[in-house]
Amino acid sequence: MHRPTWVEIDLNTLRHNLLAIQKKIDSQVEIMGIVKADAYGHGDYEVSRVLLKHGVAMLGIAILEEGIHLRDKGIQSPLLLFGGIFEEQIDAVIHYNLIPSVYDLQLAGILSKRAQYFQTTVNVHVYVDTGMGSIGITHDKAIEFVTSLQKMKNLVISGIYTHCSCSDDKEPAYTMLQISRFREVLAGLDAAKIPIPLRHMANSGAIIGYPDANFTMARPGLSLYGLYPSDEVSRDIGIRPVMCLKTRIIHIKDMEPGNVVGYGRSHVVTKSTRVATLPFGYGDGYNRLLSDRGQVIIRGTKAPVIGRVCMDQCFVDISHVQGASVGDEVVVYGNQGRESISIESVAKQLNTIPYEIACNVSRRVPRIYINREKDKAL
Repeated sequence: MHRPTWVEIDLNTLRHNLLAIQKKIDSQVEIMGIVKADAYGHGDYEVSRVLLKHGVAMLGIAILEEGIHLRDKGIQSPLLLFGGIFEEQIDAVIHYNLIPSVYDLQLAGILSKRAQYFQTTVNVHVYVDTGMGSIGITHDKAIEFVTSLQKMKNLVISGIYTHCSCSDDKEPAYTMLQISRFREVLAGLDAAKIPIPLRHMANSGAIIGYPDANFTMARPGLSLYGLYPSDEVSRDIGIRPVMCLKTRIIHIKDMEPGNVVGYGRSHVVTKSTRVATLPFGYGDGYNRLLSDRGQVIIRGTKAPVIGRVCMDQCFVDISHVQGASVGDEVVVYGNQGRESISIESVAKQLNTIPYEIACNVSRRVPRIYINREKDKAL
């Protein structure tokens, strides 16, 4: 039993997408699966189990709490913490055996002292800013930074990375500049005989369009979930959407001209109309800007959202949907019959990106996993 609004996560499709990515990159390139933000709304624990079983070397998270959650669930693989940390979080990072990103010598020094206090070593990855402008040591100071960092006790520099800021753009010049800057840093480290085994840069856009960005590890995120970061990247990789958001008709009402639908009387019925109420809304992550703009699929037919999207409900015109009845399955994102509504198309309609649409599906919406594998915790 579950809510009449749910998300279906097809783990077999997730495995298919991982295989497609593995075929795209060199066989010697390891993969870090990005599972931050609850695996982009897909469920970090279930996704992590599948990725680790099928060849992913480590996982990427954004905040400390995501790492604690995965450790508490039994995930034992290396977890790279991309987001910055504060001094007061260091003990927890060490306790949960997370790999922090380092970019500040003062903070790294404190990390070193705490590692000595706990009589342990901490693996770290250096974040080099080649043009993203976020946290990270700037590329022109990276070699000096790493030279100082390697002298700190109880710290092991197991990786170094940078991040593409526009690998999903049609214009390649800036991404090529970032690749060049990162190569210069790596060449300088090689010249100084500072070995760092894991070198990574390629996100989903770079995996698809910039093979020179793969280095020794690639970091697929959105592409694992069958989504493309923009309309400007190639579609030849062969991935498929993993998520399908569904609900059910909870009520049907026949309305006459002059009747209104939803808050603010924003939609006034102009002709005899059959209106279905759906038990989901912006509290479930369905953007309110889709009021009088969105569509869903019922009995293989697209039906328009009318009136304002409420927190817990929205309304659709089903006058043209033959045989629609209470309890019918409704597809919000995904396929039904010959019709489909992709997350990318909704993102384009809202002038945003697919990442946001997927991540916004609320935690109160149950995730139903299809093709679940029975395997031990990893």
